[in-house]
Amino acid sequence: MQASLAQIEGMWGIIGTQGSLVASTVQAVSPLDTGGRTPVNPSINYSQSKVTFGSSTNFPIGFFSNQLSDRLQSELRLADNLGVRPLKVGDPGFDDIINEGTVKWAVTVEGELLVIPKFVSGREISHTVITRGEPVLTAGEAEIVGTSGQYILLSISNYSGHFQPSRDSLERGITAFSQQGVDATNADLIKSRE
Repeated sequence: MQASLAQIEGMWGIIGTQGSLVASTVQAVSPLDTGGRTPVNPSINYSQSKVTFGSSTNFPIGFFSNQLSDRLQSELRLADNLGVRPLKVGDPGFDDIINEGTVKWAVTVEGELLVIPKFVSGREISHTVITRGEPVLTAGEAEIVGTSGQYILLSISNYSGHFQPSRDSLERGITAFSQQGVDATNADLIKSRE
């Protein structure tokens, strides 16, 4: 079955190694016929997602799963012990983490942009902390400056060793930051992988 972007709501998503779903030619697969691929978490109601990526229908809409899942429990334990929690743009503490250095960011499958500091007390925090190991639409690292609702994206990359998002998915991150009021007009784009 083929579906357009408008018809995707409620369909069963499949995680490909490179985010295999494409907006204009989505191959619907039932939960019973996953073709040997890893299904997206069936407990999440993806039909409630309010994700929009501008007016284009050319964005790939695949999900990216954690490629280092054997490390998840220790990564979550470290972040919990350090008091790390994902923040939205403008949340209390957001200004502090963006002005202290590089942040890691992800767009969840529900379309929510979240960030965490890259380092806390000299320890690197993993991308998987953002979603507690759940798949993402895209992820990366960013340099942001600003305060009190006035934010500028200096640079953004799709670097995530855990989720390994495609280069094309970086546009989702830029759009997500822009939709949250972060000026991405002059941001340096750093595409980390093919």
